[in-house]
Amino acid sequence: MRYDGERDWARQVEQVKSLRELALEFIRDAIVSGRFAPGQHLKERELAEAMGISTTPVKEALRVLEHIGLVQTVPRRGTYVSPAVNTSLREINWMRAYLESLAARWAAEKATGDQLAQMEAQLREMERLTHHPDRERLAAANTRFHELVREAAGNAVLASTLSQVAAVDRAFRRRALQDDKEVSAGFEEHRKVFEAIRARDPDLAEARMRSHILRAVHHVLTDSKEGEDPSE
Repeated sequence: MRYDGERDWARQVEQVKSLRELALEFIRDAIVSGRFAPGQHLKERELAEAMGISTTPVKEALRVLEHIGLVQTVPRRGTYVSPAVNTSLREINWMRAYLESLAARWAAEKATGDQLAQMEAQLREMERLTHHPDRERLAAANTRFHELVREAAGNAVLASTLSQVAAVDRAFRRRALQDDKEVSAGFEEHRKVFEAIRARDPDLAEARMRSHILRAVHHVLTDSKEGEDPSE
């Protein structure tokens, strides 16, 4: 039996958690998309006002982002987008590339006929959306293709590990798909990954998935300029 006070406490915890997730998504996406530049000062009160929330969930979100290397807190000066944010994004995506390529390998070995059919249908949807002006829909469709590959891999530990970088992946994918050339190149690479999985060629599926992700990372970040270190 739960008392009224316990229920109120649980609701408050859930509300704070939801606001923290809102703040986390807002700030993380702005950093990954490049809207918040390396070295930019992140003022808690301004961020809170922009989202219409208190500063508490903003503080919590910034702590999470500092843990994964996207922001940096300088004593007595405040919190900044990490001057090495592009390095952090590159390293996160390199880890993802090797995990996703392992998922593609196992998908080539384990995928059922139904799972292959789902991937093929998803590719058709992705091809349709390459000509659609709403890039958010294409980014979501691409994310779903990767999810289908992970599901076909049939490994819970791998799926759980990849879920930890999924949010950064989604934001990074939206950034990449602002480029028309990346839209075309990305679709063709997804198609080739699928063909290798369907052909039951684990070596080729693994190599193509890894190459796809690493090429996209290089394309997005190669011309990015790192900011000045605010601690200097």
